[in-house]
Amino acid sequence: MQIKVAQTQSDFFQIVRIRAEVFIREQNVDSEIEMDVKDDTAIHCLATLNNEPVGCLRILMNDDGVTVGRVAVLKPYRRMKVGKAMMNFVETLPVVKEKGKIAVHAQLTAREFYLNCGFHEVSDIYEEANILHVSMEKEI
Repeated sequence: MQIKVAQTQSDFFQIVRIRAEVFIREQNVDSEIEMDVKDDTAIHCLATLNNEPVGCLRILMNDDGVTVGRVAVLKPYRRMKVGKAMMNFVETLPVVKEKGKIAVHAQLTAREFYLNCGFHEVSDIYEEANILHVSMEKEI
């Protein structure tokens, strides 16, 4: 598996394709909410397996750390540790190390995943895009 910071138009096309499949088609998130202006300034990462795009995420810079979001893995590749590998990759990026803290707005169904990645809950459960979430953080 390879994970990289997206840089080419092809990379971004693949990321949009993955996010559309996971969030818009599978989870019925409105496309107007899923793709937003934050994408313009985010760092985007793309995971491939045998040169096949399988997962992605984005990193937003904050004053007190970074927020990782739009973590998506195509259905056939789930339970293959793609998400864990992407989260580990994020922690290696100098800009993330410099900030020292990663936040996520975790879908409730992914709470255990983030707990297993070393995150802890910092909020009550709330709704975002008609999906239950909990905010979580990790010091690195």
